[in-house]
Amino acid sequence: MRPADRAAARATDERRGGGRSRRRARPPRLLALAPLLAVVAVVAALAPGAAWAQLPDLVDLSAQYMPGAAIEDPRPVRAQISSYELNANAPIPLGERTFLIPGATYHVEAISYAGAPPGFDELRAFHAVDVPVLFVQLLPNDWSLSLRVAPGLAGDFEAFDGGLVRVSALGLVTRTLSEKLVLGGGALASYSFGSFLPLPAAYVEWTPSPHFRVEAFLPGFASAKLLFSDRVEVGLRADVAGNAYAVRDPRVTGVWPCAAQPADDPATEQDERAARPEQCLDHVAYSVVTAGVTLGVRAFSSVWVTAQAGHSLFRRYEPMNDEDDAIPGGGQSIPNVLFFRAGVTWRIPKS
Repeated sequence: MRPADRAAARATDERRGGGRSRRRARPPRLLALAPLLAVVAVVAALAPGAAWAQLPDLVDLSAQYMPGAAIEDPRPVRAQISSYELNANAPIPLGERTFLIPGATYHVEAISYAGAPPGFDELRAFHAVDVPVLFVQLLPNDWSLSLRVAPGLAGDFEAFDGGLVRVSALGLVTRTLSEKLVLGGGALASYSFGSFLPLPAAYVEWTPSPHFRVEAFLPGFASAKLLFSDRVEVGLRADVAGNAYAVRDPRVTGVWPCAAQPADDPATEQDERAARPEQCLDHVAYSVVTAGVTLGVRAFSSVWVTAQAGHSLFRRYEPMNDEDDAIPGGGQSIPNVLFFRAGVTWRIPKS
């Protein structure tokens, strides 16, 4: 579900609206924030030009609402999904051209159901906690290198074991070709539930005028924005997001086919006295593609309020067993719906 560096921070998830204004923002006036802002001021002084594309926001809080949609065929159940996410980062300059940005991310998918039949397991929430560390090195001739590693946990958090552990990584090299164009490329990879997934990555930022910017990090997001002074941004944005969550709810793990039962049910074809691991739900994979209109308004200092409204283009969930194989007959495409996303972002001040 977040650009060259910010792209690094937004490569897995990407899921929030709004971008950065290139105009100068007045520094915050809160004296309690002075120690952190002193660090930020050093970063601002030492990281000119395209390096800003590699620095994530200090704090980002967002919420997304999607109305209910049928999730089973013959569709007796409707599920409504709301998503919430909090990101925090602390830029630390290690030298004149070297930066370390540790951070923390918490994401939750909250689900409510309507029309569920008796015996339906209502899995209400899936959580993901990640602790990313981003390393940025400014190189000669307007090159820069970003390396990001993010270990974490993802699941219903009903119980904890090694199966909840995951890790993602990103390596990205960018080059500032001019004041208007930045290009980058690299690779990203993730490991979870015993599977390793590598993907190529590409970044572009094109600013043909001070009032228009196109930015994309593939395979994560793409956006085009109109910038009005340093207070308002309006544009279009598309996001590709996905996650996999371990299921440890005893209502699933403690019954057949995950666990053998003391007696067989003669009304079924299966023999419940023997577990069937290949049919046991170990984790759920969820993928979504969205596109919509975005609006960002600078409330004060470098704090922005953002909103996005649009429509999902693709949604699918896939129940998986502990071998990370799809459970036959379990996967389903979810009907597309309208969505609304709102957030508050504290960006790194430019001065």
